[in-house]
This record gives sequence, structure tokens and C-alpha cells, in this order.
Amino acid sequence: MKRFHFFLRYLLKNTPWDTGISPPELMDFLAAHPPGRALDMGCGTGTNAITLAKRGWEVYGIDFAAPAIRAARRKARRAGVTAHFYHRSVTQTDDLPAPFDLVLDIGCYHSLSRPDQRQYAANLERLLAPGGTLLLYAHLYPPDGNASHGLDAEAQRLLETRLRLVRREEGSGHSGRPSVWLTLQR
Repeated sequence: MKRFHFFLRYLLKNTPWDTGISPPELMDFLAAHPPGRALDMGCGTGTNAITLAKRGWEVYGIDFAAPAIRAARRKARRAGVTAHFYHRSVTQTDDLPAPFDLVLDIGCYHSLSRPDQRQYAANLERLLAPGGTLLLYAHLYPPDGNASHGLDAEAQRLLETRLRLVRREEGSGHSGRPSVWLTLQR
């Protein structure tokens, strides 16, 4: 059901989360780190992968929405950059050329089922280079729990059992919903 929902939203170009602008948190990270290898989990139409590639990063992106991946490939070609895009679940990473210096996740992990979150977290040990960074944006579950997705304490602990939390910055997303940026390192 979730796959069809995203497939349809991308097909109809009804994607309010896809602003076409890389967030300041990513731009701050890029200003403070030299280029390396990056993996964009849930890359959508490739906006952030293209931003990374323009700054000299070797970039890979994954998304399970086929229309998003097709759009990402077109956008990268038009931008004149090389980025490798894969149509698949973010839990299917065994054949990716790890390790990565940066794994970027803007709004993907928080929408995964708990079993998929466990697999995602386990994969990070192989995906991230020693000293590598996971930069993750997520909606938080509201106190009333009335939401279809979000980061809760258990989902954050799954990451922190494998990675060290460097920074947690709470705010609100484009919809005004409480959100968080996590910076974790291997």
C-alpha cells in the first residue's frame, strides 16, 4: 500500500516534501567536510544527491518509487553530474559499493516499519565508513500518537545501538509537525 501511495504521488507530481532545495543542515555539513562517498536513502527525485555531486561527492541514491528514480536520473543528466540511482527498498543495500562517508536520510527512516528499521540500522554498520556520518531528518510522533509515521524513542535507540549520537536538533517541518535532525557517527 505504501509503495503504491508514493508511486502515485510522484506520478501525479503531488509531492510537497520535494521542494527541490537542499536543506541548510546538509549545506552546513558540506561546508564542514571534504567530498567523499555518499548514499542518499529515500533520495526521491535526486535533489540532494545532485547537490552532493555538484560539490565533488561520489553519490548513490535509493528510492522505492520508480517515478522518483526516473526523475532523479533525468535531473542529474540535465545538471551535468554523475549520480547512481537505484530503484529499490532502502533495506536492500548488500550490493552497494560501501563504505560511505555520509549516509543522508531526509524523511525515509521514520516511515519504515519496525522490522525494516531494524534491517536499516543493521545495514549501517556495513554502509558507513569508520568515522562516517548518518545525517537524518525525521518527523517526530506527536504526543497524542495520532500520525501514520514518525521517529519515536525506540526507533532512535535502534540507531544509537550501532552509532554515536553527535547532535540532535528539534524543530518543525514544512507542515509544522515536530521534527528532528540527528547527526550520528560510526
